[in-house]
This record gives sequence, structure tokens and C-alpha cells, in this order.
Amino acid sequence: MDICTLKQTVMKDHFVKKLILTAFAIALMGSVIAQSNVDSPYSMFGIGQVRNKTMNTRLKGMGGVTNAMGDKNMVNAGNPASYAMIDTLAFLFDAGIYAKSSNFSTSTLSERAACASLDYVSMGFSLNSWWKMAMGVQPYSNVGYNILTTYHSDQVGNCAELFKGEGGLNQVYWGNAFRLGNHFAVGANASFVFGDSKSTTTLAYPDSTYIICSRRSRDMMVRSFMFDYGLMYQGRVGNGLTLNVGATYNQKIGLRGKQTTFIRTIEADDVENLSSVIEYLIDTVAYAIDEKASYSMPHALGFGVSLQKNNRWRIGADFNWAQWSAFARNGVNEGLQDSWSVAVGGEFLPTSTSISSYWTRVSYRLGAFYEQSFLNINGQSINKMGATVGLSLPVPRTLSKVDLALEVGNCGTKSANLIKESYVNLTVGVSVFERWFQKRKYK
Repeated sequence: MDICTLKQTVMKDHFVKKLILTAFAIALMGSVIAQSNVDSPYSMFGIGQVRNKTMNTRLKGMGGVTNAMGDKNMVNAGNPASYAMIDTLAFLFDAGIYAKSSNFSTSTLSERAACASLDYVSMGFSLNSWWKMAMGVQPYSNVGYNILTTYHSDQVGNCAELFKGEGGLNQVYWGNAFRLGNHFAVGANASFVFGDSKSTTTLAYPDSTYIICSRRSRDMMVRSFMFDYGLMYQGRVGNGLTLNVGATYNQKIGLRGKQTTFIRTIEADDVENLSSVIEYLIDTVAYAIDEKASYSMPHALGFGVSLQKNNRWRIGADFNWAQWSAFARNGVNEGLQDSWSVAVGGEFLPTSTSISSYWTRVSYRLGAFYEQSFLNINGQSINKMGATVGLSLPVPRTLSKVDLALEVGNCGTKSANLIKESYVNLTVGVSVFERWFQKRKYK
């Protein structure tokens, strides 16, 4: 084979890799956007269960620390300034899926649920030595609940209320980071947030054939933009140690959309089983289509610090806060509380050059977190805590890796007639590292 033929073959293989990865990314993005999961009974409040801003499986295995984490082979959208650390000659592609098993329990009842979905898709690359770019897609919030409550009224006897909701918001982001000298970097993400959430409330009276049932449906469609910013410092502190300090800010903004509300009286075929009831419309009480609607989103701050020694080990800690007490739907404050969270985690790589033992080239991770959510119900704060472990498995003869993260935790409480969720969440990610911008030489 002559030099020209060899060069053409290499270029062709290189183009095919790009084409396959691009097609794969588009397919995964479509799957992420299409997802809809049963999530949690607490997703009926606010805009649903807001997803952790950790974008990749690697950081999930470290307790979800993001604010001061950056690396040449990682896209960390939690702090857009971290893009500045991406390898100048690399193209990074990262995608993950997750499976979650939950047990929901009260003081008298319990129920199990499970779901699985694509988690995120991201990619990052360099425009030059001081300007890096990233983009990706992931769910922003999930709505998924099906709650039946019963109570007795002296006037009408037994009553039943069914609350159902599904949908959520997704975000597609585009981020840029810029190096400022040898130690500082700044970055920003512009995110297009979109999605639909549907909720219905059905009220029935099983003991009476003379009182008709009623149902209210509300469909909300959001199409709007959000912005977040990041700052990062990186400096040597001696003996092969590197200190990273990061800060993030999410801008307060109003998400705009449209809302359709439909209130009607119905005749139900089985008021004893509202979860699968078939309705027969009797009369329309109210119907408003495509009204202007909005979510007033809070501003949020995050701080973090990490310390690493070459590529052998890294530890980090984060603190995040968000002013959810200012959240409002259609101009009405919903009485949420400010949220805050802390996270710690680390990773250890025995060696990256061993050829005799595969497991010494595997990265091992450990972490933990605690979060006070924006919910306070019946005087009880709905808090979340958990622990994580993770691995990075090198793919032979490449710089790519398969990442695993396992999270075990609980959310909520059984006190005050509330629901406690205990869960196990497994995330599997594929991190592809390709040198696309390096000129090849042929002899």
C-alpha cells in the first residue's frame, strides 16, 4: 500500500468515526427528549423533581461534586468554566443511561416502583488553546405521580381524590469557556428549556349516586431560555498537588409558556377504582386554551474546592444554594423554601500505565451528599441523603472508558402522614475520547 492510499484509508476511517458518533448523539438526544418516567409523589409540587446538575456518570460516583471539577477528558456542565480544561486536541463524547428502583412507604403502606431511561448526552471540543466549547441535552425536571387519597365527610360520606401527573422539562445547552491567563477560566451555558407537563385531579363520591364526579386537567407547555455561569481557579500548591476552586451562578429568570385548563363534571364507570376510570362528560365548567403561563425560576449559587495529585487521586467538596422561596407559577408564590446541599467525594487511580494488571488501571470512586429540598409539607422538610460508589473501566487500546455509578439513598419522611422513598440508582456511561484535531504524519 502506497503512502497516498494509506493516508486516504486513515482519513476515511476517521470520517466514519465522526459520522457514527454524530448519528449516535442525535439518536440519543431524541431518546432523552422523548422520555417520561414515573418519578416520585413529590414531583407534584413546583416544576417537578429537579434533576441534579451533575451531567456525567464519573461525577455521580463521587457524590455529585461538580463546582471545582475539571479535566482534559471530561465534560462537566455543572460548572461551564471547566470546559477550559478540555484537551486541545480532543473531541469528547459522553452519554449515560440509568435504572432506578424505589420503595415508597408510609407508616402503614408500602409500594415498589422502577424506571429506566437515558440520562444525558454531551460533547466537548476545542476551538483553540484558550476557547473551548460544549453542548448536550438532559432532562431538567421530571413529573410522574399517581396518588389516590380517601377521607370521610359528614355531609356526603366517603370521598376519593385522584392526583395524576406526567411529563417534565428538558434542556439543550450550549456552553463556552475561556482561559484568562494561566490560572483562571470563565464559562457560560445558554440552555433552551422545553417540555410539557400534564396534571389531573379527579374528585369522586363512592357512597352517593346523586353527587356527580368532577375532574380538572391542566396542560402546561414551556419554551424558554435559561443561563448559568461559572468561574474556576487552578494552581499548583507543591509536591505534585493541584488546587481547584470553583463558583457557579444560575440566573433568576422567567420560563415562558402556554397553559390549557379544562374543568368538567363527569360520570365515572367505576368510582371505586379511580386509577383506571373511564369518564363520560356531563358538562364543561371551564375551558381555557393556550393562556400565557410562566414559572419564576430562582437564582442559585454554588461553591466548590478540589485537590488532586497528578492523575492518581482527587478529592472535592461542594455547597449549593437556591432561592426557591421566590418561585412562582403564573405570578402566584407556591410557598416553597430555599434549598441547599452539600456533597463530598473522591477518586483513586492505582496506575495508568500498567500492562500486567487491568484492575490497576481502573479508577475507583466514593462519595456522599445531603440535600434540603425546596419542599416543606405539614411542617416537615423533605430532605434527601445518599452515598455513591463508582468505577471507570478503560476500553482496551483506546482512551475511552465505561463509567459506572451506584447511588443508594432516601428522600422524605414517614412523619406527619408523609411518604418516604428509599431508592437504588445505577448509572452506566460511555466516555469517548478521540484525537480529531491532531495532524498526522506519514513517513
